[in-house]
Amino acid sequence: MDRNQFNHTALERMFDELAQNNWAYSGDVFTLDFCKSLAQECQRLSTQGQLQKASIGHGASKGTHAEIRGDFTYWLDEKETSPVQQQFLASLQSILENLNSAFYLGLKRYETHFALYPPGAHYDKHIDNHKGSGARKVTFILYLNEHWEKGHGGELEIYDPENQDIKIAQVEPRLGTFVLFRSELFPHQVAKSIQPRLSLTGWFRDDAS
Repeated sequence: MDRNQFNHTALERMFDELAQNNWAYSGDVFTLDFCKSLAQECQRLSTQGQLQKASIGHGASKGTHAEIRGDFTYWLDEKETSPVQQQFLASLQSILENLNSAFYLGLKRYETHFALYPPGAHYDKHIDNHKGSGARKVTFILYLNEHWEKGHGGELEIYDPENQDIKIAQVEPRLGTFVLFRSELFPHQVAKSIQPRLSLTGWFRDDAS
């Protein structure tokens, strides 16, 4: 485990799966202690009232719609970050460089936010980047929920790009689980949770900031 807090061997295994299936997940990329620190950071920000109701849409259509998306978010900014946030951002930069080396994606930057789903919240099925319409190329999610159990809900449900009625994966949001998938390919949704559900979510992009 290096100063960027991720395991290169586990990441390479994820890349093998990503190359084969266009999505992958692992519980071994980040240390659990580091994930616990990130969870505490999210909880601290929430207690301070710094998380904002998440919105959907763009431009004039942008707005908050709890019946579609019920989480609260805090966007990480390299200019104003705590040490644990800086460590996570350094890890993302290293992962971006590794993705470029492995897949020649021409990624230039990332964006990321904490996401807190209160009990009863969910996010309806959607695609992060419709094909040919944007700069998001690879979606990532790092789950921050210690003691998560079956029955708590909150799973990430991933659907077949060719048939959006066919579920191909269901990932529990357990502490340390890290997910990667091609942003333009997979419809996905967040199932309703009965416990507060924490994550760091974002995208590797090929546009300039």
